[in-house]
Amino acid sequence: MKIILITLKKILFWSYERGSWQYDIMCVLILAFIFLAPNRFFESTRAAAPLVLRSSELGPIDTNDVAAVQDRLRKKYANPGSISRIETAVDSSGETTYVIWLK
Repeated sequence: MKIILITLKKILFWSYERGSWQYDIMCVLILAFIFLAPNRFFESTRAAAPLVLRSSELGPIDTNDVAAVQDRLRKKYANPGSISRIETAVDSSGETTYVIWLK
């Protein structure tokens, strides 16, 4: 039991000499984790920034028709993602701005 605790302590504090077989094993395990772990381990959990477009860029849209907006975005940006919600705002010049939240 004592040898297991000593080994764990050496691994935790990276106490093995460079070039030893224990050091090499730890490096291989780290690299294996980086290259073999699924992508979902490295994805960000934060929400993506919204897409802000002026009506002059996108044209007038019906914010209730999400499928039509999705088609326009697909034509303009290839594959932007699926839309979770659409908000509209009017700036001081009177132009409508669309804030499109993507999933």
